[in-house]
Amino acid sequence: MNIQVFRPKQFVDMARDYKLFADDVEVATIKRGVTQTVNIPDSTKTIQAKIDWCSSQTFPVASITDKGIIIKNSFGSNIFKLLF
Repeated sequence: MNIQVFRPKQFVDMARDYKLFADDVEVATIKRGVTQTVNIPDSTKTIQAKIDWCSSQTFPVASITDKGIIIKNSFGSNIFKLLF
């Protein structure tokens, strides 16, 4: 199964790449400001993004609409959230 993965350009984490995992197996490296097609096994139940020691919640593949997802840091749009 192919899914489109988009990671917007954000100030936070701009120097690091995210890793995308399908059922706990690394399947892709997601770079900043890039949309890429990622091939995951058809049997995949969940996906998850990780960077260093942080990770997203696991996301059920069955919930992906339009064969696409966006990976972003929820604090990335507001630098003040990081400071306070």
